[in-house]
This record gives sequence, structure tokens and C-alpha cells, in this order.
Amino acid sequence: MAERAVLNTLYRSGGEILGRLASLALFAEAGRTLGQSGLGAFVFAVAYLGFVMVGVDIGLDRWLLRAGARDRGAGERLFFNVLALKAALALPLFLIGFVVLHLIGYHHQTEATVWALAPGVFFDSVARTQLSTFLVHERGGPPALADTIQRIISAVLGIAALKAGYGVVAVAGSYSAGSLTGVIVGFVLLARTVGIPSVTVSARRWLKMAAASVPFATQDTFSAMLGRIDALLLAVIATQAAVGRYGAAYRLFESSLLITYAIGGAFAAMFTYLGVNTDPPLAAMFQRAIKLALVLLMPIAIAFTVLAGSICRLIYGTKFFSAGTPLRILGPAVVLMGLVTLGNSLMISRDNPRRVVWVTAVMAVVNVSLNAVLIPLYIDAGAASAMSITELVYAAWLLRMGSREVGGIRWLATAAGAALAGGAMTAVTLALDHNLWAALALGGAVYVAVLVAVERLVSPLDVKLVADMARRRLLSRSPG
Repeated sequence: MAERAVLNTLYRSGGEILGRLASLALFAEAGRTLGQSGLGAFVFAVAYLGFVMVGVDIGLDRWLLRAGARDRGAGERLFFNVLALKAALALPLFLIGFVVLHLIGYHHQTEATVWALAPGVFFDSVARTQLSTFLVHERGGPPALADTIQRIISAVLGIAALKAGYGVVAVAGSYSAGSLTGVIVGFVLLARTVGIPSVTVSARRWLKMAAASVPFATQDTFSAMLGRIDALLLAVIATQAAVGRYGAAYRLFESSLLITYAIGGAFAAMFTYLGVNTDPPLAAMFQRAIKLALVLLMPIAIAFTVLAGSICRLIYGTKFFSAGTPLRILGPAVVLMGLVTLGNSLMISRDNPRRVVWVTAVMAVVNVSLNAVLIPLYIDAGAASAMSITELVYAAWLLRMGSREVGGIRWLATAAGAALAGGAMTAVTLALDHNLWAALALGGAVYVAVLVAVERLVSPLDVKLVADMARRRLLSRSPG
């Protein structure tokens, strides 16, 4: 079971690495071509539509995952009802969103960018419903492939548009075209793997479905405030260029979420059906999920923190070297976000997801308050500081709740390897911060070496699990 979760994480992470790299290439080209203000328009459109989509998604996908994990037949019967309900909500909410944006008086380029991006954002929502169905069957590979194809197509079309002299609106339209392609591929893969659910739509069920997903919708609302309010407040308080700088840093930070979401998705169903006394116990799986997140995310966090300026200059060009300041502040939040995602997944998968909603509400208020205070003082660095402080408190709170839920966590075996290896990598990268590639290469090598050495001492069973899994995979693919 642990091996299946690790493999699903690797499948999704491997596929999404390619997709995220493609998206990052598009973002980098947009930054180099459009500058900080042009990139800021795209960042604002993404953040604004993210808020609109909360009213469309209303937590349905996570509710579908939970319902399907308990009863796969029920999950299949709900699939097209979820899509139909989303479509019924999307049209009026998008229209209201466009009217509000026009009345506020944003620049016509920003409005056009939102219009062009809106279909893609909705198609992404359809893809999330497909993902929930795949995860019910614990299949991480197919949705990763669909997502990879979507991101590569969006990137290729967007970069081609920029090279041809088109602007940010064309980039948004390219994203929408790629998202539609990803949805089509997702349905093809559904048909070839777990099977397309029966087309059952009953509008009479929608009210009951919406009521059942209220805890998830409430949390999604507060999560949107946590993840999107910074860009919107920057747009209101500061300049479009500040939004562009922060957006560039946040895009790099957000690229690490492919690992976070892959781990959360791989373990989500298990968090639902495992218990304190099952074999394996819930505590063991939660600890392994945390360890996997720490091991994979720690080197990324260190690179972003120590080498931020050099990374931003490499990706976006010399004009975005100043984006290194918010990225450096966001660096530690890479690990914190992973812990928050796992804590949320655990608590929501248990019997009463409402328990975590009020925690998210408190953290949303904290985040908005910090942004309101820090952005006027420190602009994009203030927005990054608000995010990192919020994630620190949020992670500590959720891990305390999660530890109680599973009956305790063995923190030495869970965190010692990543912590000590991270310390060693930090020392190496600090010494070589003048040479980005040498710092990454030697720092990464030291991280792996120290990690393996420490894990052999504190958690030899986990080392054996990984070694046995790798051996079986290699033998299964050998021609003999």
C-alpha cells in the first residue's frame, strides 16, 4: 500500500515536472517579452478568476473523491452530475465577474486577458473532476499525462504567439486552448483505464450535492483568500510591475506544488479508509506522507532561499533579478505548504471535515490582515512575508490536529533525515552561491548522501522499502 502511494506520487510528479517546466518556460518568455507590467496583467487575471471559480467548484471535487473512496459506484454516478452542476454555475458567475471587473474600471487589456483565460480556467475545473475519479481508483499516471499534454500545448502555443508579436491576451487564449485539449485527453484516458462513468444527470440532486460539499466549499473560499488575495491586494495597493515581480517569484514557488499535490492525491484515498488499528495503521501512512513531502521539498526550499536572485535572473532575465527578494522569503513556505496540504487532506478525509474549516477561516483572516499591513510597507516582499508567516502558523496548527487524529507521530524517524540533509545542503549552497550550477549540483549531491546516511540510522525499514520497490520495478522491466 505504501509502495502504491509512492508510485502514484512519482507518476504524477514525473509527469507534472514536464508540464510545470513547460508552463515555466511560457511564464519566463512572457516575462522577458512583456515585462513586469504585462506579466502582472496575466497574474491578476489568474488570481481574479481563481476567486470566481470558488463559486463554481464549491468543493465538489474533494467531496466526490471522498464519496468515491467510500463507494466507487456512488462516485461514478455522481461524475456527470458534478460536471453539469459546475456548468450551470459557471455561466452566471463568470458574467457577474466580468461586469464587476468592468465597473471597477480596469484597463481594457486586463479585461480582455480575463475574458480569454476564463474558458481555460473552467476546463481546468473539469480536469479536476476527472482527477478525483482517477484518484478514487488510485491511478496517478493517466491524469498526470493529461495535465502534461495540456501544459505543453499551452506553452507551445503561448510562446509561438509571443514570438509572433502578440501580447498577453494571446497568451491567455493559448492557455485556454491547451486546457481544452487536456480535458479531451483526460476523457480518452478515462475510457481506456477505469472507464467513463455512466452519463447520469439529475438536476434534482444538485441541491443535495451542493449541501454535502459545503464544508469543502467553505474551505476552498478561505483557501482562495490564502492563495490569491496577495496578488489582488498588490494590484490595488501597488503597481502592475509589483504584481509582475511577485507573480514571477510566486510562479517559481508554485512550481513546487506539483510535488505537494501529487503526494496529497496519492495518499488521499488511504486517509479515508485506513484507521488507527488497520494494517497498515493510519499513523504509519501519515508519517510516510510527511516524510516523502519533506524529502522531496526540502532541497527546492533551500535552493529558492539561498539562490533566489540567480534563479530569477536565469529564468526571467536581468530585469527580474529583483524578484529574488520575494522568492527568498517564499522559499521556506515550499515545505510548509506541503505540510499544510497533507494536514488538510488527512482532516478532510476523516469523519467531520468541518473541523478544519474554521482553522482555514482563521488563517485566511490572518493572511488578509498581514497583507493589508505588510504590502503598503514592503510591496511584493510584504506579500511574500504574509504568505510565509501564514503558512508557518497554519502548518503547526494542522500538524498538531493531525497528530491527535492518528494517535501521535514519531518525529525523529519522520523528519531527521530531511532536516540534517537540508542543513548540509544549505552550507554547501551558501559557500557556492556565486556559481548557481555548482551550488545546485554539489548541494544536491550532498543532500542525497546525508539523507541516505541518516535514514539508515533512524529509519532502516523505510530505506528497505524504497530499495525493495526499486529492485522490483527494475526486475519487472528487465528483458530476462
